Amino acid sequence: MARVEDRWTRKDRTRTPEYGTGKRWRAVWTEGGDERKKSFDVKDTAKAHLAWVEHNQRSGTYVSQDRGRVFVRDLLEEWVDALAHLKPSTLAATKSDVRATIRPYWGDRILADIRRADVQAWVSGMGKAARTVDTIYGRFRSFLNWCVEEGRITATPAKGVNLPQGVKREHIYLTIAEVERLAGAIAPHYQDLVWFLATTGLRFGEAAELRTKDIHLRRQRLRVARSITDVGGRMLIGPPKGGKERDVPITAFIAERLAARLQGKGRDDLIFPTLRGKAMRSNNFKRRDYDPAVTAAGLPAELWVHDLRHTAASLAIHSGASVKSVQRMLGHASAKITLDVYAGLFDQELSDVAARMDALIQTHTNLNLPEISLALVKPA
Repeated sequence: MARVEDRWTRKDRTRTPEYGTGKRWRAVWTEGGDERKKSFDVKDTAKAHLAWVEHNQRSGTYVSQDRGRVFVRDLLEEWVDALAHLKPSTLAATKSDVRATIRPYWGDRILADIRRADVQAWVSGMGKAARTVDTIYGRFRSFLNWCVEEGRITATPAKGVNLPQGVKREHIYLTIAEVERLAGAIAPHYQDLVWFLATTGLRFGEAAELRTKDIHLRRQRLRVARSITDVGGRMLIGPPKGGKERDVPITAFIAERLAARLQGKGRDDLIFPTLRGKAMRSNNFKRRDYDPAVTAAGLPAELWVHDLRHTAASLAIHSGASVKSVQRMLGHASAKITLDVYAGLFDQELSDVAARMDALIQTHTNLNLPEISLALVKPA
C-alpha cells in the first residue's frame, strides 16, 4: 500500500537514528510486486509523487524508474537497429554521428539522469557549424523520443533546447557568360557536367548517379531516380532527396552533348563518370577540379557546386517558368519551398510582369485607347 514515511521521527515523536540526515519524507509504493521508495524534503511533495504514481499506474502510462537506470551506450545500438525506414545514406550519416559525437559524450551517462540543462550545455558547447549542430541534435532528440516510446523515460529532456543561429549564406547565381567561363576553365572531361548542372538543377549526387537508361533524348527529358552519396568513404546509392523520382527537361543544347556521351554506352553505364570510369565523389571533384576552375575563371572563391543548381533555378525563372514548373524540375516537396528558397528571383519576375503590362499599355496607346477611356469618365 502506498504511504509516506517520516525518516526522522517515530510515531511517538522520538528521533530515529537517521534524524537530520538526508531528505526527511519517504514515498513508498508497490511496483510489480516489489516495494519502491523515493525521498523528498517536503511531505506534500512526497504525497504528490505518490498521487502521480498511482494515477499513471491506473492509466497504464507509468514508467518504472529501473527502466531508465541504464547507460545511454547500451541503448544506442538498439535504436540504430530500429531505423530501417531511413534511406541508406541517411542511415550511414546517422551511424557516423553516433560514433563520432553522440556516443563519446553521452555513452557513459545514465538515461534517467539526463536533464534539459545537460542537453543545452552539450548543444551550446559543441563548437560546430549551426547547421551541423542542428543535425546532430536532431538525431539525439530522435533517440530520446524513441526512449519515451519504449517506456524508458516519461518525457524527453531535449524539449525546449535553444539551438545556435547560423548566418544564412546568400545564393550565388551565375549568368550564361559566367557558366561558359567556368566550363572553359575546368578539365575538358567535366565541361559538359558544368553546363548540365547549371541548366537542369540536378544535385551533384543525382548527376553522379545518372545512367544511360535515365536519358530520353526524343522527349528531351531525363529521369532522376537515384542519388549517390559519399558517407565516410563509402559510396551509397539511394533514392533522390525527398524519396520521389522526377522528370527534368533538358535543352537542345544539353541534349546534343548528352547524345555524344551516349555513344557506345550500355543502359547501366554512368553519364558522368570520373576519368577512370568510376562514380564521382563530391569532395574529390570539388577539390581537384571545381575549385581550381572557379579561381581560373575569376569567379567568387565561395562559389559552391550547389550554386549551379541555384543558377539553373534562376535561369528557369527568368525564362518565364512558373513556380510549379521550377518546383517539379528541382524536386521540391511543395511550391512553398520553391518560393521560400527563391523568393528574391520571383520578386524580380513581378517587376517583369509590370514591364510587360507597360508594353501592352503602350501598344493600346497607339490605338487611341486613352481617348476612349477619357470619354467614358466625362460628366453627363
